[in-house]
Order: sequence, then structure tokens, then C-alpha cells
Amino acid sequence: MAAEAAGGKYRSTVSKSKDPSGLLISVIRTLSTSDDVEDRENEKGRLEEAYEKCDRDLDELIVQHYTELTTAIRTYQSITERITNSRNKIKQVKENLLSCKMLLHCKRDELRKLWIEGIEHKHVLNLLDEIENIKQVPQKLEQCMASKHYLSATDMLMPTEALNSTCAGFEIFYYP
Repeated sequence: MAAEAAGGKYRSTVSKSKDPSGLLISVIRTLSTSDDVEDRENEKGRLEEAYEKCDRDLDELIVQHYTELTTAIRTYQSITERITNSRNKIKQVKENLLSCKMLLHCKRDELRKLWIEGIEHKHVLNLLDEIENIKQVPQKLEQCMASKHYLSATDMLMPTEALNSTCAGFEIFYYP
């Protein structure tokens, strides 16, 4: 009788609060307070009956909402696949970035050498342009002197003198 009172008490409590841990506590309390094996068997039967009812209710809900369940499962599976693919792509990008970093680090000295060579070539091209301009100086100088433009002639000779001091270390500019 005590078990029935506890079980009835439990059912009203569970139906109101929907707390499954309350069922467990109620069953433990009923089993520990009951001295009679028959009360324990009754409680066990009620639990099995409640389990079977829940199982039937669950089966009915699955049948009723089958399309929604399958859609939700497919959506979840699709999202999981996309997340996995994204993680794999991110991992690949990280690996590629590390590889590029290593390659750039290895090529750094070579790149620095090429950069310095580029600067040297640019400087040589500037010198060659100035030499080309100096080649034309004698003709222009004669024209300026013939027309008595002495200031222009002097201005023309100044860059020539600067280039001459710049190129003083090169053997090619020594005349025997």
C-alpha cells in the first residue's frame, strides 16, 4: 500500500514537472522503504509498463513526424559534412602557408642578392644614360660657343665634371 501511494504520488509529480530524476528518486525511495517483495515486484511491473508506454509513444511520434525527423537528420549530416570539409580546407591552407613561409625563408638570401643586383643595374643604366648625354656635349658645346652662350656652355660642362669624378675608379675611362 505504501508503494502504491508513493507511485501515485510520483505519477502526479512527474506529470506536472516532467522531471525524470524524480522518478528515479521515487523508485529508490519506494524500493528502500518497502519491506514486502510483492511491493517491489509491483513497482518493477509499473516501471516496465511505463517503459513500454514510453517506447510506444516514441514509436508513434517517430511515425507521425518521420519526414521532419529525416529532414532534420539529413540537414544535420549535411552541416556536419560541410564543417568537416571546411576544417580540412582550413588545415590545408595552414599547411600551404607554412610551406610558403619556409620556402620564402629559404629564398630570402637569394631574393636579397637579386634585389641588390637590381639596384646595381639601375645605377649602371643611369651612368650609361649620363654617358650618352656626355657624348653629345662636344657638339652642343661648340654650338653654344659659336653663339656666345658661355653660361649655357658652363652649365653643360658641370654634369660632365661630376660624372668624371664618379667614374674615376673605372679603367674604361682612362685614355692613354
